[in-house]
Amino acid sequence: MKKVEKGGWVGPKKRSKYVRAIENKKGWGVENLPTPEGLALIEARWDLCIGCGLCEIACSMYHHGVINRELSRIRIFRYLLPAPKSVQNVCTQCSEKERECEKACPVNPPVIHYDTATFHMVVDEKRCLGSKCAKCLKACPAEIPRFYPPERNYAMVCDLCERDGARRPQCVEICPSFALEFMGPQFPQHLQRIHPDDKADCMAERLHPLPRNKPQITPEELFGWKTKPIK
Repeated sequence: MKKVEKGGWVGPKKRSKYVRAIENKKGWGVENLPTPEGLALIEARWDLCIGCGLCEIACSMYHHGVINRELSRIRIFRYLLPAPKSVQNVCTQCSEKERECEKACPVNPPVIHYDTATFHMVVDEKRCLGSKCAKCLKACPAEIPRFYPPERNYAMVCDLCERDGARRPQCVEICPSFALEFMGPQFPQHLQRIHPDDKADCMAERLHPLPRNKPQITPEELFGWKTKPIK
């Protein structure tokens, strides 16, 4: 059995085809698209997510060497709209003006901040006040920062799986439905910076003409019939 340590795979000389392929890739995704330079983020395609949770597994394995969705920096929220639908929630590496988590941090300089050298959010684990503070979590409109006390009682946010200057998001690589993309900002970030509940409401309007608390539309409502009371 292979041993996994924080920051990557460590084990026997003979590695799986998957691990070797990931390590040798120059780009991202099945198409091996060029890795973006400078500012980049994980774009979540809400409509394509199937809720398998492989992204959560890949994230926790890469960063902590265990399968534990509570340690994943990307989270999957599942809803009934009333049709089943899953929505991803991951840091969008906000622009300076929109970086509410950094603004809310009471420590000076902020524990959580954007690193202009590596182009992603970073957290000073030793200085973080942990879940007893959690002001970054409360300030983030999408509630991205996560805590896992007591073992990892510090804010956990997406670092794009960056190691030695190379960013290679494992969630993007493993997603079977191509619902995650690694690219420079292409769309207004406010669409990604909302809470999964709000995303689900948007999806409900697109996917189904029903409110989430109603299983079906009556024929009268669908066709505009006016029924007469039975005497």
